[in-house]
Amino acid sequence: MSREETQKQVAEWIDTAAIADAILDALEDDGFEVTAENAQKVWLDVLCTELPNAIEQSVDALAEKGEILYV
Repeated sequence: MSREETQKQVAEWIDTAAIADAILDALEDDGFEVTAENAQKVWLDVLCTELPNAIEQSVDALAEKGEILYV
């Protein structure tokens, strides 16, 4: 399967509603105004600062457990 086909398949099961709920819950729990603008700021910050590191750590941890394999 090509990378493009795999990307489309992965995008289909990413639960955007769950991501949105988590962001809105965090804003609400911390007493911030729950708006689309604030949620967008949080999501873009996560994408830029935390997600790449979290994904890399997960890949490394799964590889160490033998749950994913090197090519």
